[in-house]
Amino acid sequence: MKFFIFICMILFTSFSIAQPLRIVTEKLPPLQFTQSDGVITGAMVDVVDLLLQKADIKSKIEVLPWARSYQIAIERENTLIFSMLRGKDREDKFLWVGKLFAIDSYLVALKSHDSFNIESIEDAKKYSVGSIRKDLAETYLRKHGFTKDKNLYLSSDYTVLWQMLFNGRTELAFTNNILWKYEIEDSNLDPKQIEIIYKIPDIASDLYLGASIGTDEKIINKLKKALEEIKSNGQYHQILKKWHLTTTTK
Repeated sequence: MKFFIFICMILFTSFSIAQPLRIVTEKLPPLQFTQSDGVITGAMVDVVDLLLQKADIKSKIEVLPWARSYQIAIERENTLIFSMLRGKDREDKFLWVGKLFAIDSYLVALKSHDSFNIESIEDAKKYSVGSIRKDLAETYLRKHGFTKDKNLYLSSDYTVLWQMLFNGRTELAFTNNILWKYEIEDSNLDPKQIEIIYKIPDIASDLYLGASIGTDEKIINKLKKALEEIKSNGQYHQILKKWHLTTTTK
């Protein structure tokens, strides 16, 4: 009997131990990316690393395709994810640590393409649009009546997204004001061939550090406090200056 109780205690202890903290992101230069030597860097990597240091939390950042990072954060407790747009469809799926950055979203095209007449997102449905799978852009486009493989073409990789545009498989790409030039250059393509066609007026613009449901509340609170500190003491803005970035984020 004692042996049985002992075994039950071991099993209970094993299943009670919280999973170690995992931090996932995607390749989005200059916010987060992997250098040729394998080092993960970027403006938001610097921010998150500083938060971890101030909160005395030890964990490593993983750069994965966005769809994979998103799935991990949805399914696994004690997971942090950044830099993630905070939209209505995601509000209850994550815990929100704090705002990291702010961007504007656009539809862009090749300058060599015929002229576009887009004054609303409804007008854009006449064209083929490329977006990233599991991104908020996909949700936005689907809600506005875009159909996969009809006028909406999805990719899990930014290089493929831009190659589809440059190869003529899509006519427009859904992107933002900060990252598209870096993504195109990283794809060995020429950003000078791109022009902005339409600014998306009604989509979330704030990028957040999020956490999976079930993440330790102590971790969340420590990171929130650390983020408030680095924004108030100037360290956050020093990081943005280092990476030649500006934002309305407070």
